[in-house]
Amino acid sequence: MPLPLIHYLYSSGLPKYRRQHKDGEYSWALVTGASDGIGRALCSELSSRGFNVVLHGRNEVKLARVREELQAVHPQQHFRTVTADASSFSQADIDRIVSQVADIPLTVLINNVGGTAPLSSNFKHFEDTTPAEMEAVFSLNVQFPLQLTRAILPQLQQQQESTLVITCGSQASIGQPYVAAYSGCKGALHAWNRALAAEQYEDRSQVEILEVIVGPTYTQNLQKDDNFSPGLFMPTADVMARAVLARVGHGHRTIVPYFWHLVQSAPLYALLPASIADHVIASILKPSVKSKGT
Repeated sequence: MPLPLIHYLYSSGLPKYRRQHKDGEYSWALVTGASDGIGRALCSELSSRGFNVVLHGRNEVKLARVREELQAVHPQQHFRTVTADASSFSQADIDRIVSQVADIPLTVLINNVGGTAPLSSNFKHFEDTTPAEMEAVFSLNVQFPLQLTRAILPQLQQQQESTLVITCGSQASIGQPYVAAYSGCKGALHAWNRALAAEQYEDRSQVEILEVIVGPTYTQNLQKDDNFSPGLFMPTADVMARAVLARVGHGHRTIVPYFWHLVQSAPLYALLPASIADHVIASILKPSVKSKGT
């Protein structure tokens, strides 16, 4: 595994997951939460690099439009779509997704779906989070990626060459104010990813498990908030997607894919007392916090 920081200079290991299979078809990737934001950008990047892509989302019309747009830009690639609401899914939804990939050479699964969409506000006091919101945000960020990965893992394990599971984590996994419920979900996801990576390594599995710690990204949710704007420390979804795919294939279990997020967060949490680091984050988020009781 490359030394810390040096890995930002390495070429992406993505090509080793793309290969031509016995029937002549090239590898497929499944991306959850592919309708917009980082998920859509990942689909675009993957298809531009020769992958066929299965797009998951909850809005069938929106998903179909994204598929048409990608097909127009990448006519050589194949695309499929599958719908399921990750914030309130059933086992039948998981089974339906698995059936969509059962007949194709799937080599990459990206658990991208997640976020604070089930909450009435991106940033709010924990006591104002309703039981229904907590259940939905946990389903979206924890239950769905765990259940989907469990169901698809055997297909990835059966292959003789390297396959990849990427899970999009968050800087909030350390525990940040005004995103307490979301932080708890991402903390759970982080622990699960580490455990799964250790299991696969001990079993000498060809499945590589990677958590990418995603920091603030200028996607639809933040675009609605006048307190945020794109910049060096808040990249666009396209920039983040490229950073994620640039970091794969080097043996990491967890990595911050976007270099400037590492520059931003590492000194904050490594050098400052927890109370000061928490206060810094709280000061940044407070202008966007929903008023208590509203």
